[in-house]
Amino acid sequence: MQSARFATIVAIVASSLTAVPAISQTPKPDLVVLIAIDQFGSQLFNKWRASVSNGLKHIASEGIIYSNAFQSHGVTETCPGHSTLLTGKHPGRTGIVANEWFDAQTGKDIYCVADSTFTSANNPQARKVGPGLLTTDTLGDWLKAQQPESRVVAVSGKDRASITMGGHQADAVFWYEDNFGFTTFLAAGQDAGVKLAPVAALNSRIQAEAKTVPPWTYLDDSCRSLEGEYKLGDVTWHSKLPPEIPQKEGAARTNVRPLHIMDPLTAEAARQLVAYYQLGKRGVTDLLAVSFSATDFIGHGYGTQGPEMCDHIHRLDVVLGEFLSFLDGLGSRVLVVVTGDHGGSDFAERLALQSFAAAKRIDGKTFLANINTDLKANLSLNFDPLLSPDMVQFYAVDDKRRSLDEPLRSRILAAAIDILKGRPEVEEAFALSDLLEHKVVRSAPSDYSLLDRFSQSVMRGRSGDILVAYKAGVSTSRILPTRFIMGHAGPYAPDTSVPIIFLWRQARAQTRLQPVDTTSIAPTLANIMRITTPPDLDGHCLDIGYEGAPLCK
Repeated sequence: MQSARFATIVAIVASSLTAVPAISQTPKPDLVVLIAIDQFGSQLFNKWRASVSNGLKHIASEGIIYSNAFQSHGVTETCPGHSTLLTGKHPGRTGIVANEWFDAQTGKDIYCVADSTFTSANNPQARKVGPGLLTTDTLGDWLKAQQPESRVVAVSGKDRASITMGGHQADAVFWYEDNFGFTTFLAAGQDAGVKLAPVAALNSRIQAEAKTVPPWTYLDDSCRSLEGEYKLGDVTWHSKLPPEIPQKEGAARTNVRPLHIMDPLTAEAARQLVAYYQLGKRGVTDLLAVSFSATDFIGHGYGTQGPEMCDHIHRLDVVLGEFLSFLDGLGSRVLVVVTGDHGGSDFAERLALQSFAAAKRIDGKTFLANINTDLKANLSLNFDPLLSPDMVQFYAVDDKRRSLDEPLRSRILAAAIDILKGRPEVEEAFALSDLLEHKVVRSAPSDYSLLDRFSQSVMRGRSGDILVAYKAGVSTSRILPTRFIMGHAGPYAPDTSVPIIFLWRQARAQTRLQPVDTTSIAPTLANIMRITTPPDLDGHCLDIGYEGAPLCK
């Protein structure tokens, strides 16, 4: 399947790709590095950029900063966000519409990188993942089609981040598994030892040290001032380091996930992969995609405004500083891009204490049950006609969790939209059919309506029959301190606003105010790498302004 797809890419390159403008004598980069920081919104970047002294400071002072950059879609989650970074397309066209969706034909939930053609290199019984659900090609795929000797490598703390960035033809794709190290997927007939060889030494060290990981304590003591105690439902939680598990949960588990080691290990894996594959050292342009995941895990488990995130940002600053120094030390021409897959707000209870009057938490199960109760009463049904894997996408199903026949299906959807729109927690509810028909004509994020954003998130056959935008400040997330107390804000600025920063020695540091979509990263990099791009991208090339570089058309 993959070889056939690759042949198709080559054919497209030969026949219909957009030509790169005439190039100058300026050397191409030896290595292009995309650094995605999961849940790294503009709010976090702007809050901390002046308070740190290492990697983030270097990025903020030496880079070309697009301070008003954004993700333009409405379902702002890890999988769809990462899918925009190196494809040049919105999630509705990458096929990665959410972290998870429901398949009414099989009655099963579908993980965004589920792929039955592969098995896990470290555990054949683990969830099978791969790039099969990614319906488009990535920058790495374009590069491999046009310069087969180039190498494409992706690594992350999450499988869904590295897989969606790596694409279909990557030379290596790795992600982190607790207590094991970095793993990858195996095609039929491939040897796990061979595939894991690039990170074998690191994995041996991780496994040897798994039981002796030091507790998460303060790297920067100033973060103690952000400690606090919060009432979350019937749980009282003390926000501090080392993390505290509320007594109600403590009986079930005694340890928190050691998130403070995840990003340093990801950076170490990236360094080892650069060395193993000799990236940037072979006279061709290579591509490395790195996604640091800890910011997202901390945001969801602890919120974004507490001592945990404060300490993490200082740790991330060190990790980025060391990694950028490593790249500088390669002696190669290295172009670095830093961005986020989405942003993040904070958990509702702390927002309410900060005078955000609209901030509140609702119980998702109760909310869905109430909608179903109203539908059953209004339509004389004897089964729950709606289900939702994420409280954003809602699917109309029968009592066996399968698609409904017409005209009942249309009646249920119409009634459900009316009921949802009447709920005080809901800002808007959209029928999938309306979203698929809608054409976006605006270009600036301030002009995007909710209809615009959600229309760029949907794909027929994957997205829910109804998509819901809650009012700003409304949270449907569970209460599991240190694991999950904050979801995604959705289509609003805290989640959609992300920085995009280019670091390139030939370019003059500056801050640019024009709004830029993350789908413009891939065509910009393609232009600098002198590779051609498909003609149907959503993003466009940016002239990042280094002397002698090819200009965008």
